[in-house]
Amino acid sequence: MATVREYLDALPAKEAKSLRRVRDAALAAAPGGKTSISYGVIGIVFPNGARIHCGARSKGGLSLYAGHVSEAFTKELAQFTVSGTTIHFTSDHELPIALIKRITRKIVANADERAAARGKKRR
Repeated sequence: MATVREYLDALPAKEAKSLRRVRDAALAAAPGGKTSISYGVIGIVFPNGARIHCGARSKGGLSLYAGHVSEAFTKELAQFTVSGTTIHFTSDHELPIALIKRITRKIVANADERAAARGKKRR
């Protein structure tokens, strides 16, 4: 797949709608992100280099690839399956928009912290 649109168009309507919802929430939480297909799924790269991915799973269902920040949301993610750094959900049991936004902001904040730490080490 070459574009996000083609990726979404290839999915069943309910799954495509759920992933659009995730993408839109992430972009609303941290404006300036650019979407593309990355690692075979939808990727969003933010101006500070932070990344978040989401996509359809081959075994069914959907995933949000949030990195290690999911550990900070254990209580809120209790009703979802979390495998490593991946949050699994379905179009019938979607992640709350507010949670997607908080996860996105945490990912962006972590990237800012890493950049600041690298800057301090160089001085």
